[in-house]
Amino acid sequence: MSIFLQATLEIDGAGYQRFIQTMAEWVPIIESSGWKLSAAYMHRTGRLNTVIDIWELDDLAHMDRGFQHLMAHPRFGEFKQVLDATVKSETLVILQKFSYAS
Repeated sequence: MSIFLQATLEIDGAGYQRFIQTMAEWVPIIESSGWKLSAAYMHRTGRLNTVIDIWELDDLAHMDRGFQHLMAHPRFGEFKQVLDATVKSETLVILQKFSYAS
C-alpha cells in the first residue's frame, strides 16, 4: 500500500516564477527515484503563494531513499540554492489513504 508525502511550501512572492520553473525541471529528476507527483496545487484563497505537492511513495523508507537520490544528483546544489532563495517555509506531512476513498 502506498503512502503520500504532502509538501506545503510558502513561496516568496518575488521568487514564485523562479520556483515554478525550477520545479518543472526537477519533477522528472525527483520521479526518477520512484516517487510519483500525484498532485500539485496552489492556493487561490487563504495564504497566497502557497504550493501543495502530493507525492506517492512506496513506504516510509522510500521517503529517505528519495531524499538520498535527490541529494546525490550532480546538480542538487543548484536546486537547493533556488529553494533556499524562494521557499519561506516548508512543512512535510505523511498521509495514508482511507479505505473509503476511491
